[in-house]
Amino acid sequence: MIRLLFPYVCIEDNLLETGQLDQEYIDLLKNEIDSMRKKDPVGRKISNQYTGWQSNDGCESSPIFTKLIRMINHKFNTELLNWTGHNSNQVQLNISNSWANINDKGAWNAPHLHNGCWYSGVFYVKSDGDEGNFVAVDTDSKVVSDFPHSPREQQNYRLAPKTGHLFLFPSALMHMVEPNQTDKDRYSISFNMNTSYLSKNINDRTGVPRDYHPDELCFEVDNNGKLTHKLST
Repeated sequence: MIRLLFPYVCIEDNLLETGQLDQEYIDLLKNEIDSMRKKDPVGRKISNQYTGWQSNDGCESSPIFTKLIRMINHKFNTELLNWTGHNSNQVQLNISNSWANINDKGAWNAPHLHNGCWYSGVFYVKSDGDEGNFVAVDTDSKVVSDFPHSPREQQNYRLAPKTGHLFLFPSALMHMVEPNQTDKDRYSISFNMNTSYLSKNINDRTGVPRDYHPDELCFEVDNNGKLTHKLST
C-alpha cells in the first residue's frame, strides 16, 4: 500500500475555459492593470526581478476587480472549506491584499513564500503558457541520499498557465516564476487570504470533513505501477 503523507493541498481551475468569466471582462482587467502601471511606472520590488513590474497592494479595493475577487473568495469558501470540513457559516476566507504583476521579456520572480496568511494564489489575466512557468518547490526533503529519478518523486511542480488560470496554494509553499523568454508581456494578479471566524465558539473552528477516512490518501499499486484508491477496493 502507498500512503501519501503531508501533501500540499492546491486548487486549480481555468475560469475562462469553464465559462465562469468571459474574455470581455478579462480584457477589462488587463486595461486596468495597464492604467495602474501608467500611474505608478516604478511599482515596488519584492520577488519580481529584472524588469518585472509589480503594483502596490490594492487591487481588491478597485471596482474593476470586484467580480474576480468575489469569485476567488467563493472558490476558497466552497472547495477549500469542503476539503477541510469547515462550515462556511462559521469560518470564512477573504482576500486581505492583492497586487498586479507584469512580466516582460527577461522578467522573473525569485523563490519566495507568502508570510502572514493561510492561503495565497494567482490569477492569470493574459498568458499563452510559454512566458515562463510557475514553479512550486518542495523544500521538505523526503530522501537524504541519491535515488533514481521518477515523476512520482518530483521535487518541484511546473505550471504553464494560460489566460483565465487560477491557482490557489498554501502560503508556506515555496514558489518562483521562470524568466520570460518571449517578447510578450504576461499579466497576473496575486493575492493572500486570511481566515475570519464568524462564531465565538472555539469548537466551530474544528473541521469535520464529510465521509473523512484516515486512509483516503492511500493507494494500492500493481506490478505495472497502476494506482487504485484503497477505499475503492
